[in-house]
Amino acid sequence: MCGIIGIISKKVIKNFHSDYFDPLSHALDQMEYRGPDNKGVWMEDGICLGHRRLSIIDLSADGNQPFHSTCERYVIVFNGEIFNYQELKSDLKKLGHIFRTETDTEVILAAFSEYGEHFCKVLRGMFALVIYDRKEKQVIFARDRLGKKPLFIVENEEVILFSSEIKFFHAFKNIALDIDEESLLNFLSLQYIPGPGTIYKKVRQVSPGNIYRYTLGKTLGETVTYWNIFDYVGQRKELMEIEEIDSLIEKSIKYRLIANVDIGLLLSGGIDSSLLACYMKQLAGKKVKAFTVGFADKSIDESVFAKKVAAALDLDLVNLRLGDITVDNFSDAIYHADQPLGDSAIIPTYLIAKSISQHVKVVLSGEGADELFHGYDHYRYEKYFYQLGKLPFGGANALLEIISGLGVRKFDRIRNKLRSIESFKYDTGVSRWTSILSPELSCNYLTDSLKNTGNYTEQFNGFLQNFGKKSGNLESSLMLDLLTWLPDDLLVKTDRMMMACSVEARTPFLDHELVEEVVKSSSHFNNNLFQSKNYLRQLLKKKLPAAVSELISNRPKQGFETPKLQWINSSLSELSSYLFSEENLKKNPYLNSDTVLTLWNNSKKRMPGTNYRLVWNIFCFLEWYRQHETKFGLK
Repeated sequence: MCGIIGIISKKVIKNFHSDYFDPLSHALDQMEYRGPDNKGVWMEDGICLGHRRLSIIDLSADGNQPFHSTCERYVIVFNGEIFNYQELKSDLKKLGHIFRTETDTEVILAAFSEYGEHFCKVLRGMFALVIYDRKEKQVIFARDRLGKKPLFIVENEEVILFSSEIKFFHAFKNIALDIDEESLLNFLSLQYIPGPGTIYKKVRQVSPGNIYRYTLGKTLGETVTYWNIFDYVGQRKELMEIEEIDSLIEKSIKYRLIANVDIGLLLSGGIDSSLLACYMKQLAGKKVKAFTVGFADKSIDESVFAKKVAAALDLDLVNLRLGDITVDNFSDAIYHADQPLGDSAIIPTYLIAKSISQHVKVVLSGEGADELFHGYDHYRYEKYFYQLGKLPFGGANALLEIISGLGVRKFDRIRNKLRSIESFKYDTGVSRWTSILSPELSCNYLTDSLKNTGNYTEQFNGFLQNFGKKSGNLESSLMLDLLTWLPDDLLVKTDRMMMACSVEARTPFLDHELVEEVVKSSSHFNNNLFQSKNYLRQLLKKKLPAAVSELISNRPKQGFETPKLQWINSSLSELSSYLFSEENLKKNPYLNSDTVLTLWNNSKKRMPGTNYRLVWNIFCFLEWYRQHETKFGLK
């Protein structure tokens, strides 16, 4: 696990060292947290590759990068892990390849040499990498199938710059980074920015499952897709057997226990992490160290469930107690998020990572299980409404009115959820997203000149149409989650906060083989209308004592809840008062100071109808923008 940065010059640059090499060296120093174990730079003919190393596999100097192939033709910088590198190495040896190290990096280069641009198809893991072919004068940028590792590019007529994090482009004084208004609108509406766009106009992501190929001397490169989830959707006509799921998950975890350092587990006490604990207990060959988080607020404290699981499996449980959220750790989390991110869980995730770093370098995380195995409430609610939509004579709306008239508070959640997705049968699920906060509403908080900015609905409808061709409308939100929210919010939160503390997070539920097999039967995968993650519940019952498995399986789903409104008005009150002050808002060229100030005052007064989600998103943007204006300390 590492950080990478580099320059590919398209022409001879007179001041290459002062304009590019020196800033790159400075940026590489600033990203030490992504790889404190080694720093390396290689340069030739206007190509400069930089690398920071966090040693996980082959701890010797053999694993340092930039890394050269034995024949010296290829040079690579690589961020990630290839979990099947030992099998690949064996196969490549049979084809005549000779290896001098025990690194997975060398295996990548051998695979590229053997298979060309098809090499990504044989890699099993998480990766963002850049390979330079010195003979063909060609550069290959590649990113893993599901977007676990980041890779950003700035390209103009003079150079291509790439980096693991966007902020480090600020080190280059001749690169103008202007905020993209459409991305800002998307952020205010969604709490994250859907890729391949970023907060800056000229910065883009290499999309998951894609290669970007550039040949020196050319004006532009070309993009090649090597993996597309839609190729697998709906291929199976029957349900998967529980034994298949069991085998796939076990195989995935076995791969992710490969390391030359200790590996821990993030244990919330929910279904996903508890199941991971069961497999780790079985496969690790030694006592498993697990980490859980305790909160003083019992309504969000899950540690009691984690303790039950740890006791049943004899895990070495470390109970982390998070202190008060401070301005410093909020600002640090915003800094490491890299671009605006409204997921408030980044702050406790960052604090957890700081604590974990004192014990292990690697942890397993349950990210992806909810998206893959139908874990969120909105999947069920969409199914409810889909079935209600079949009722004759407007039966769905009639039922909603009946529920509304009952006046029973416990029905409020169901009624509101149903109302929020009422258009599901018409727009194939995009309502799950547009109902969060409409782009039209978000526009009210931008300056007048930006109100006609586009929005994310067109992009998302493209995903939906593609998905609908394969398996129909019912699970379109699931696909949106896998293709947008997961790589652009959840995995960003995990990668950036963990790497900020030099910790690698591995996600077994996002093994590409497991994902492929599950989505093959996704349209009929979860027939139970009233319960989610049935397969995982069944597996948990097989692997945990009955009393504990029943406790974990039957508890209500609890996400990583945070009292963000309380934070704004207590420990973060001084910062929020400054950021939402009229003086500061009037200096911001993107936000409408009057409407934002009204929203802020309404939130302070607890006015009915106030959109506190939007308040938090704007708060995060204002802090990010404050740091952006100071260029993140890079100049």
